[in-house]
Amino acid sequence: LVYCYFGYLVDKVEFESIWYHCYFQFLLLGAVPFPKDVPRLKQLGVGGVITLNEPYETLVPTSLYRAHGIEHLVIPTRDYLFAPSASDINRAVDFIHRNACCGRTTYVHCKAGRGRSTTIVLCYLVEYKHMTPAAALEYVRSIRPRVLLAPSQWKVCRNSFPRIDIIKSCCCVLVFVTYYAKFDFCCSNINSSFLGEA
Repeated sequence: LVYCYFGYLVDKVEFESIWYHCYFQFLLLGAVPFPKDVPRLKQLGVGGVITLNEPYETLVPTSLYRAHGIEHLVIPTRDYLFAPSASDINRAVDFIHRNACCGRTTYVHCKAGRGRSTTIVLCYLVEYKHMTPAAALEYVRSIRPRVLLAPSQWKVCRNSFPRIDIIKSCCCVLVFVTYYAKFDFCCSNINSSFLGEA
């Protein structure tokens, strides 16, 4: 327990100047906050926090967030080599989107803001910012170079892309079919008018 707490202190010192980073509007990615950081999050406009820590890693109780008017979504996820489940990712992505639609910022964190929390942010960027997983990762790394995904975490990010691609493909087909139908209708009208004049 002492070693674990010392690890947090080291992380806190290391991340003090780069504790979090902003992505687009209403989205922050960073390291685990301390209880004293909650008022600062509120000042930043944070209305929701997603915690991907296991219980022993979590430093801020849900009750403290609620006392500051902040919603708290807890998705316990093992560190290093593990990724959130598909259902948990969907919950988190919807949570971010719902807050953004209401003008509230969501702070997404694990312990160091490198793997588990980055997985959620990437899936959100793919879902709602229409990025490819590779483009999303490049964008996130350009702002927070220390992000580091385990193979399982990158896999779930990549698996979230085909569904978006299918939706886009369906939209393209719908547009093409609609355009073709309109074109065919116009040709029919033109032919009818010529036949009438004859």
